[in-house]
Amino acid sequence: MSSDSPGPLARLRHALRNPVPRFDSVKQLQIFLISAVVMILVIRTQLWLTNYPQLGGGSLHIAHLLWGGLFMLIAIWFALIYVNRWSRRVAAVLGGIGFGFFIDELGKFITEDNDYFFRPAAPLIYIIFIILFLVIREVSRRLELGPRRALANLLDLLPSTVTGEFGPKEKAAADDLLEKADPRDPRVEAARRYLDSVELAPVEPPSRFATWLEGVGRWVTGLTAKSWFEAATVTVLILWALISVAGLLEVEYDIFGLKVSHKVIPGTAGEVIDWGRGLSMIASVILVGIGTWRMLRGHHQAAYRAYSSALLISIFITRVFAFLEIQFAAVFGLGADLLMLGAIAALAARDRAGSSFVGGYGAVGVEANGGKEASKA
Repeated sequence: MSSDSPGPLARLRHALRNPVPRFDSVKQLQIFLISAVVMILVIRTQLWLTNYPQLGGGSLHIAHLLWGGLFMLIAIWFALIYVNRWSRRVAAVLGGIGFGFFIDELGKFITEDNDYFFRPAAPLIYIIFIILFLVIREVSRRLELGPRRALANLLDLLPSTVTGEFGPKEKAAADDLLEKADPRDPRVEAARRYLDSVELAPVEPPSRFATWLEGVGRWVTGLTAKSWFEAATVTVLILWALISVAGLLEVEYDIFGLKVSHKVIPGTAGEVIDWGRGLSMIASVILVGIGTWRMLRGHHQAAYRAYSSALLISIFITRVFAFLEIQFAAVFGLGADLLMLGAIAALAARDRAGSSFVGGYGAVGVEANGGKEASKA
């Protein structure tokens, strides 16, 4: 071996300085996150329905943390063994399921007596998922494919031409990567000639679930295009704010001792929780009021931004206290927040660009060049 050749540490440092992200990595991370969230909800619902059974007997207890480790092991092996593109999807799903099993037992990891029902565990799990969501969003924002990265991802698609997975979607992705790659690189032209000679895999008919999901997407996006959808969404949001005000009154009575009400944690900690929840709810209510005022004045985009901010405060702050107070039942309120946020995003997109997007399911065209131009025609 030549003395000039780099050693293992030098090669490792070079690899870490030159990471190449996959062009579809954000999608796989989203699948991982969704699988983990669904798994926790399934676990908690199943345990509640079955009165928290214990697997094992006597002094043995098979914690579902072990199942999480097993699922994550299988996910890693799938990713390491198979070159097929579907292996990454399987790894994302199984890895998310395993992580859901794992993180659900957080209460046992952070308490001296291994308390699975440790009340702060629920909001901590929620905060962990918020952090994961923000990390994925940041990865999405920073995912830039220069010529070198585009070429690497293009070559990474080549095995699918052998495994029979190179269909129309893969061909479209390859064409996009070819456009981003450096045309002066001889490997780009060689890859172009090879891909043009490849016979596309036949498109398999969609599954019943995929067909149902696509139908739901069309129905949802069609719903957002209705003329009454904006008024209905704003009305629901105002009612949501009024309900929050009702909750605020109860918290205020607790603070001044005018009314006895339940507290999550007695003493000073309980007052801090009430104050934190109350202040975040006040902020959301004020923003809803600002948004409604701007909507009445015809400033729709400004109104949508205020509404979105109100819901984001609820999602990122208020719901943390809700998970502490009512545990995983707070997921219903969180679901309502997410639905309203999606509706507001759809209205803002329709108002801004003439099309509506909800939850990534698709788009409904309203006017080709925007509402104002079409109305003039």
